Amino acid sequence: MTPGKLADDIKSELINSFEPEEALELSLGLGLFHGFSKLLIALGREPEEMETTVIPTPTAPEKPANFYIDSSHELAGLLAPSPNLRDRWLHLEESLWEMDAFPTAELRAIQLRIAKLLGVPDEYLPPIQVTAKADLEFTHFADSFLFDIRSITSKDTEEIRGQYGDVGLLHLMMCLAIYDGIYRVASTQIHTSLDQGDTE
Repeated sequence: MTPGKLADDIKSELINSFEPEEALELSLGLGLFHGFSKLLIALGREPEEMETTVIPTPTAPEKPANFYIDSSHELAGLLAPSPNLRDRWLHLEESLWEMDAFPTAELRAIQLRIAKLLGVPDEYLPPIQVTAKADLEFTHFADSFLFDIRSITSKDTEEIRGQYGDVGLLHLMMCLAIYDGIYRVASTQIHTSLDQGDTE
């Protein structure tokens, strides 16, 4: 609920168990699973019952992604231990901003609100400005999404659906899920801790 830098015992265990690329893959997977699970809950898609199924853990793609990636992106350094996953994540984020189904100014305000609530280091913050007006109407969804997902009611989602349609609602929830996930990774700074551990 309140991610931060790794505790010394967890840091030591990770250093002894994983390479930086492996730790990034693990933390990014956990972050995105966390965010998208809450997306399902907010959209009323959480199953009432779910059988336990044992399946092999999927592996990261072996072939490099064929996307043009701006290396100056503020999160490129965070994801640098795995260029393959970095490029795919940045492509996912780029796709979010190309949807154009929900007001961009509102989404940017939500993005910054999530970063602030999770205590993201300045180096990972996007170089954007948010107007005071955009910071008012929908940023409360960031608070609810992060800390009390079940406080987002069907009435709340229906109001957004009525104003922006199904795709607009999905666009908003995708933004919440993606930044909930990646900013938790940024807050823990797992690969930075591993890199520092190599020199200790």
